[in-house]
Amino acid sequence: MVRGFYSAASGILSRQKAIDVISHNIANVTTAGYKSQATAESSFGEHLVSRMGPSAKTSESNIGPGSFMTVNAEVYTDFAQGTLEHTGRSVDMAILGEGFFVIENEKHGEVLTRNGQFELDDNGDLILPGVGKVQNDGGRGINLKNTNFTVGADGAILVDGKEEERLYIATGEDNSVFTKAGEDFFKVEGGWRKADKETYRAAQGYIEKANVNMAKEMSRIIAGQNHFQSCAQVLKIYDKINEISVNRIGNIG
Repeated sequence: MVRGFYSAASGILSRQKAIDVISHNIANVTTAGYKSQATAESSFGEHLVSRMGPSAKTSESNIGPGSFMTVNAEVYTDFAQGTLEHTGRSVDMAILGEGFFVIENEKHGEVLTRNGQFELDDNGDLILPGVGKVQNDGGRGINLKNTNFTVGADGAILVDGKEEERLYIATGEDNSVFTKAGEDFFKVEGGWRKADKETYRAAQGYIEKANVNMAKEMSRIIAGQNHFQSCAQVLKIYDKINEISVNRIGNIG
């Protein structure tokens, strides 16, 4: 009976976490550059199951490892390319292929993002609203007089045909760990470097849409809710059985 309690309770907890993550994906389906997330489940507290019997040979024969419950071991991010949406705004930019824009954030320092829905502030600095200043390949902010500029496929920002600035398109190192610091940007442990020009292409007048597959997410959340409700019902049944065991069986005789 205890095993049933563990299994049902772990089903409720793991499904609740998964539903929270799926709901977060759905809520950010219109967030430019958003990368969808999913939970990874694993067993917790494995134990060895053995056969029981009068024969020593039988009792020494192990069935194998088992677990009373599963847990959401981690949340991982899907960095697959999102589709591009044409906006026609010169300050909107997207990346095709590998790489991230580098933004200077007041709270987290330099962060990486795929959201290129930029603006020019009153000082002419190119910014990602609510996040910070866009960085050039020299690690400084990008300042432009107006929106009359073009962006080359390599990230060069041209004014009247002359290169004035160049976007810092970064990629993580082999041991880099990306951690979400906001809806659309990441802190990176392990450092990053400039992306190779052959691995990306900058596109002006476009934004990268969230890579959330709504049909898939809706299917997952329906399945998760059904799983959650089933585990909750099983938990109620075990609770009722436990109540009968304590209150009725103990009174027999």
